[in-house]
Amino acid sequence: MKRYLISLTAVFALACNLNSSASAIPGDSVQTVKNWAKQHSLLSPLNRGIAELSGLPFYTSQAKLPNGTVVFSMSPDRQDKISQRETIAFATAQAFPGFTRQNLDVIRQIFNRRIVSDFRASRYVAKVDYAFVENRYFRGSQFAYQTATFKQAQNGQKFYHFTVIPLKDLEAIIQGDRQCRSRSANGCE
Repeated sequence: MKRYLISLTAVFALACNLNSSASAIPGDSVQTVKNWAKQHSLLSPLNRGIAELSGLPFYTSQAKLPNGTVVFSMSPDRQDKISQRETIAFATAQAFPGFTRQNLDVIRQIFNRRIVSDFRASRYVAKVDYAFVENRYFRGSQFAYQTATFKQAQNGQKFYHFTVIPLKDLEAIIQGDRQCRSRSANGCE
């Protein structure tokens, strides 16, 4: 009986650890996301950088997958304390349909089930099409999502982005993207 209780306790602890372990979602502290990346089986530890144009901090990590390379990036707030958005940049030379609500494998390998489930059930809300990039926006029940497909392959590589953003920021991001598009078919910096 004692051995059975120890086994149940271990299973319960493992289940709790998988469900409540460090994550990477907007609203988490930068330290929580750093710990998550450090413990992630695929990602390297996050490296900090400063964006040249805005002077704002950002963090990146890399992972090698059998069919390509992933760069995970996190953009924190100005105080460098809270994650504001997180992006998977996926580069591949193989056939890839882009990040869709049906094509979740790469998202599943990086993010937790909460993100995968929310994106799968999300509602498509907008598209902003540039000469070289197509941005699509989705509204989930917990987060908003932006997918980007880069239309021109360089050296056979194709690039795709999947970004998790707070729901409250979705409309402003779409409006900013549309304003940019009205000024230039190539995008804004």
